[in-house]
Amino acid sequence: MNKRAWPLFLLVSLILLLLSIESRAATLEKIKFPYSPIAWNSLPWWMAKEAGFFEKQGLDVDMYYEGASSVIVQAMLAGEANFAGLAGPAVVANVVNGGDVIQVAAVVKTFTIPMYSQPSIKDVGQLKGQKVGVSRFGSISHIAALNILQRTGVTGVTIIQTGGIPESTAALMSGNVAAAMVPPPQSVMLREKGFRELVSVKQFREWNIPVVENGVAARRSYAEKNPSVVKRFIRAAFEGIRQIYDSKESTMKILAKYTKLTDEKLLDESYRFSLEALSKDGVMPSEAFAALVDQMVSQKSIDAGAGKKFPLSAYYDNRYVDELEKEGFFKKLWQ
Repeated sequence: MNKRAWPLFLLVSLILLLLSIESRAATLEKIKFPYSPIAWNSLPWWMAKEAGFFEKQGLDVDMYYEGASSVIVQAMLAGEANFAGLAGPAVVANVVNGGDVIQVAAVVKTFTIPMYSQPSIKDVGQLKGQKVGVSRFGSISHIAALNILQRTGVTGVTIIQTGGIPESTAALMSGNVAAAMVPPPQSVMLREKGFRELVSVKQFREWNIPVVENGVAARRSYAEKNPSVVKRFIRAAFEGIRQIYDSKESTMKILAKYTKLTDEKLLDESYRFSLEALSKDGVMPSEAFAALVDQMVSQKSIDAGAGKKFPLSAYYDNRYVDELEKEGFFKKLWQ
């Protein structure tokens, strides 16, 4: 090529490349995606974003941490987002109160918040007459604590709302509570300081309690009009989960980036939890919602009459996951 023509060639090539990128970005479906928490539970979204799986599925996802699930649901109902990373009581409560935020996929189907106690407490029975800390009333940590007490038949325990996981950790360390629901990375610090893991994630799995602890939520009104977008979002999330299983190195880097953790031991614990808990399919068991509604009625989070008014299918819709299953997506993903 003529030397004089070479700069022109480079300029034209650069312009074409920029136009191609701009054209690609313009065709992506823009999705706002609030989520909670900033912990390993959110790895499917982080990985899908960082590894390019959202873009692969034609989605331009704007992820942002919003805090409490109830706050996220209110933002969705106000029209700020059609998708979110959440699950649990907030979904049931919004439907009972006339909202249309439902669960469309599950990514964690076991309780993953262990109970830690003072070193002197060796079994759950010793919590009778004592205080147990949870992040917030009606939260997953609260529901998990109630399930522990119910499974072990322990009564006379006072549940204390601390305000958050860091606050639950501080309450336990200061002696204000006898036990608290504390996930990693804070649980690693507690264990190293001599506090006892009274109920582990392994114990929760052995109890086989039906639950959807985290997943993809969407507005039903949006999902029914945009089933392809919902399925593509779920595809990207589970491609992210596959990558988490396949690549510890990249997962640890993403964990460090989003959680701001630098301690290798804390990162490793979070990664271990993700492998133990992340689901390989998105199906939501109806019994999980039946149990959740019963729990919320018993703790007076929702009215008993309202709980009976709605069929379980009002809180979730498996159609999108079922269609992906029929298309062979999950089978191919895990081959």
